[in-house]
Amino acid sequence: MSDAPKRRLRRGAIANATTAQLAELGVDPASHALAATALRLAAEVDSAPDPKAAATAARELRQAMAVVVAAAPPKERGDRVDEIAARREERLSPPAAKGTR
Repeated sequence: MSDAPKRRLRRGAIANATTAQLAELGVDPASHALAATALRLAAEVDSAPDPKAAATAARELRQAMAVVVAAAPPKERGDRVDEIAARREERLSPPAAKGTR
């Protein structure tokens, strides 16, 4: 172990964007090791002391996020036909009664 002081990582724009993307994917970094690694790499990019270190961390972050995105559960999302059918159903449904007597 070296006696050099530990560098403090900061959470900047890259870490915030990575956190938002993981949340959008529905991936919890506490239960997914590669997602946690991606957050650490994002902080490394934000805190990199020189461009070479930032580029290295960014490359690793890109690779980690590609795996996380591929492993993320699929989103429940309808297609255009589902959207049209939902609007039609809403338009044709009778208005709700204000009160019963």
